[in-house]
Amino acid sequence: MPTDTGGRSSLIELCAAFQAELATNKRAAAETAYALAFRYRNEDVAGARRFDKAGKWARRAIELLDGLPSESLTDIASTRATVGGVPIPGLLHSDVVRERLGDVLY
Repeated sequence: MPTDTGGRSSLIELCAAFQAELATNKRAAAETAYALAFRYRNEDVAGARRFDKAGKWARRAIELLDGLPSESLTDIASTRATVGGVPIPGLLHSDVVRERLGDVLY
């Protein structure tokens, strides 16, 4: 089971974690993509909100989650409570991402 990426990881650290997870654990990668989307939407990056990047990461999370099994609660259960300081929903599937980050999915 993946470990929490810690408290407040930098966006660069989270992107690196995503790349590593993508090769080994797609559910963990989807959780990290969700965290990146959330952070880009809610934080100033170089003095501005980056809704474009938030949307990119939200779409990436949806793409990954849509490719994973989702027939049971075990299939959609998150593997970590937080990623990079962002709380991860206990049950994470593409509809949750759409609901919580729909404002950046344009």
